[in-house]
Amino acid sequence: MSHGSDLPPLASLHAFQAAAKSLSFKQAAMELGLTPSAISHRIRALEKDVGQPLFHRQVRAIALTAAGIEYRETVERIFSELAVATSRLRNSNKHKPLRISVLPLFASAVLIPRLPFFRAKHPNIDIEIDTRSAVVNLTKDDVDIGIRNMVVPPTGPGVRKLLDTKTVLLCAPALAAEIKSIRDLENHTLIHCAPRPNGWRDWLTLQGFSDLKGADDLWVDTIPAGLEAANLGQGVALTMAPIAQLTLAGSRLVEPFPTDGRGGTSYFLAHRPEDASDQRVVVFRDWLVNEMAAIKRPIKPKAKKLSVPTSPLSNTNQSTSSAAKAAARTPSAMAPSNVAGFERFVASPAKNTRSPNGRFRS
Repeated sequence: MSHGSDLPPLASLHAFQAAAKSLSFKQAAMELGLTPSAISHRIRALEKDVGQPLFHRQVRAIALTAAGIEYRETVERIFSELAVATSRLRNSNKHKPLRISVLPLFASAVLIPRLPFFRAKHPNIDIEIDTRSAVVNLTKDDVDIGIRNMVVPPTGPGVRKLLDTKTVLLCAPALAAEIKSIRDLENHTLIHCAPRPNGWRDWLTLQGFSDLKGADDLWVDTIPAGLEAANLGQGVALTMAPIAQLTLAGSRLVEPFPTDGRGGTSYFLAHRPEDASDQRVVVFRDWLVNEMAAIKRPIKPKAKKLSVPTSPLSNTNQSTSSAAKAAARTPSAMAPSNVAGFERFVASPAKNTRSPNGRFRS
């Protein structure tokens, strides 16, 4: 049962507490930024509300009645408990780490190298980074921010676009000298990433080489591991620019030949809409958006015709029209297979994302 109507106005209780502490309407007025007459008026209203006097009023002094003494103890205790509870609420997030779910490539290429600068600016915000490729749902899991690359942009007030990417091939310089076109990939090892098991097949199909296979296949569990393998000359990695080149291993790799950039994705940050008032989330979000702007402007992939004879992407076995049909059926080569659920605030799930229930693609 609610007792709100039985309680006196908070302003009257503040006036009573200040006057009971100093035993002076004048000092109470100075403490609360009011006039003595305003203090006197509020206390009289309180006395009328409780049905008995709380002060003995003398010529130049006031004193608490027996009821006033008892009431003062109760009011001071309640105000003290309220102050402690309020302080706990205000400081609860200050000591709670900001939990970020991000895939390994973005973590190693962008987030971790820049994290010291963020921590220097915001030493009171602790960061926890989870790079597991498992499905993440912000409405259920203990995660504050999710960062994923997607083909179709998500929607909602908690979403921010970070960066566009394009698909590129990277390998060691010595290996690149032996690879002049897509057809040359038949003589080399293709490095596959487990979360993107169809990456090479989808990209080759998009380019019109659906039947091409490498001399061998090397499987790794993350893109950074694939870049390390490529750096050691173990094969050719299919990856994303400019993110991949920001890693230590990726910075040492080269493109064996230019690609048309198709099959790329975009990175997005997402958080719960109700966390828009959480300063930890807001500060990190705005900082990362600014960092992304400093890395590179968004890339607009160019769709090159595959039939140009001088292009390393040209296919002597299939026509441009058949390649175009294949492209229309083929998803992004760099779109991972698992998804992260942001159903709670994705207002209008986009179609053809291969993400059930409007979930955020990981």
